Amino acid sequence: MNRRSFLRRGAAGVVTGTMLVPALLSGCAAPAAQAALGTPAERITATGFAVLHSGGQSRGAVVGFRPGLVLTCAHLLQDGEVAPSLRRADGGETTARLVARSARMDLAVLSVPAGFLAPATTASAPPRPGDTVWAAGAPGLGPSVAQGHVEAPDAEMPGFGRGFTARMPALMGYSGGPVVDEAGRLLGLTAALPEPGAAGAIAFLTGADLDGLSGRPRRVFVLAIRRVEIEAGRLLTLAG
Repeated sequence: MNRRSFLRRGAAGVVTGTMLVPALLSGCAAPAAQAALGTPAERITATGFAVLHSGGQSRGAVVGFRPGLVLTCAHLLQDGEVAPSLRRADGGETTARLVARSARMDLAVLSVPAGFLAPATTASAPPRPGDTVWAAGAPGLGPSVAQGHVEAPDAEMPGFGRGFTARMPALMGYSGGPVVDEAGRLLGLTAALPEPGAAGAIAFLTGADLDGLSGRPRRVFVLAIRRVEIEAGRLLTLAG
């Protein structure tokens, strides 16, 4: 179970918000901070989580990294976009600024006003097979928090990076959002669905992740927080 697992990029689907979801649907899902009450994801969604908006649509989420800096998946940013808007749990909003975008993994570092989000508490060890995990996201429709278990603790997905896979009913719109352990410590960022089948096409046509709304667990690829931290540090050094 600890051997390295390689996932094929061509079969993957990103878990970003669908572009055809009308803006009015964004109010149909309970905010992540509300949905996370009583779960290990409660603290991070209340203080270190914000929804990323682009082109008038909710596309995914960001997580607090360091004071004045947040992390997200690079695929959430449209080509040439450098200033997406963010909205946190209490309704506070700001415009973020792109600091750096990785060519090695699906990662972007954004700057925000000091104090906008609290840095997340990260896990000191990688997850183990069978560990229970919780993910939070910003779907246009459907639950904002999902619970599941770790499947492959060491997986690499070409074009996305290195991390682990979990089985959980995560929805499109969870990209960039946190995956935490039972103590609420950040294990990584939700990045992709390695085996989406027709889910992506159906979501594009209907404007909703109907397959995800069924509540069936699906395989989710998560960027490992330790590798994310190392890459983010490298990017910040290069950015000066």
